[in-house]
Amino acid sequence: MLPLNKHRHFFVGVLSGVLANVLLGLSSVFWKYIGSLSAVALLSYRVYLSLLTVFLVVYAGRELRPLFAQLNIRLLFLHTVAAMLIAINWGTFIWASVHGRVLESSLGYLVAPILSITIGIIVYKEPVTVFKAIAVVLMLISVMSLLALSNDLDVRVYLGIGLAWGFYSCMKKMTSLNVFSGLLLESLVLSFFCTLIFVFSDLSMTIPDDFGLWRTLLIFSCGVVSIVPLALFSFSAKRLSVMSMGLSQFVLPITQFFVATMIYKQTVSPVTIVALLAVIIGLLMVLLEPILGKLCCFSGRGRNEV
Repeated sequence: MLPLNKHRHFFVGVLSGVLANVLLGLSSVFWKYIGSLSAVALLSYRVYLSLLTVFLVVYAGRELRPLFAQLNIRLLFLHTVAAMLIAINWGTFIWASVHGRVLESSLGYLVAPILSITIGIIVYKEPVTVFKAIAVVLMLISVMSLLALSNDLDVRVYLGIGLAWGFYSCMKKMTSLNVFSGLLLESLVLSFFCTLIFVFSDLSMTIPDDFGLWRTLLIFSCGVVSIVPLALFSFSAKRLSVMSMGLSQFVLPITQFFVATMIYKQTVSPVTIVALLAVIIGLLMVLLEPILGKLCCFSGRGRNEV
């Protein structure tokens, strides 16, 4: 049985991860509302404004000097790869949100935790408890059934989102930088590549004259919209195992599912509904694992005493 401080450590990590995934899921509506700009332009605004937001946070926290003191080739390479992965994830997610492919992005975020869990077991040799084993089997069956039976969905969207997000979550476990320092480094890398693209191409970030004041203000808030969930996600990654991180990410596709059906009015097949219900059951098993473990231990002692 875990000590009290470890329970608190676990629940804070889970709470951060759940909130990050809920915010990410709801952000589809944000990108849809300002989606008359191209996906490339929206991604570029997201990158540059994220850089500004996280720079101000790091500067205010006096973390710039410690960041440069820790920087080495390994960290630079790690966060460059992480930056490329999050760019793929962001770009695909924005495109899916604008073009009404939210069910596909929901499925993509079902694929990502499976990848994280597999890496956790094979690479990090993480222990598999009874509750996690049952949850993993249940979720694997549900996701595989979706992949096999959802032929009408765009495979490029859910594989692009799923693989990029799954590998990104694993990369965040490998860094020694704190949450905002890591995000600053990734934002710098993405800003550098965005600048190269605009210098050597005809692409533009120009906002149309008829875009309106409100939507223009929303564009300039996309840095906060992007950084807050990623900061919560990184905070959670420092406190949870790779497997627990992967399992907590099932909150995001559930959120996306409700956005797709309630706001985008996408049609959902019975197979999708059953699979997502199975995911919810598995998620609850993981979130309540410490409590369930206590109850099982208590029940076992009670039988032994009798």
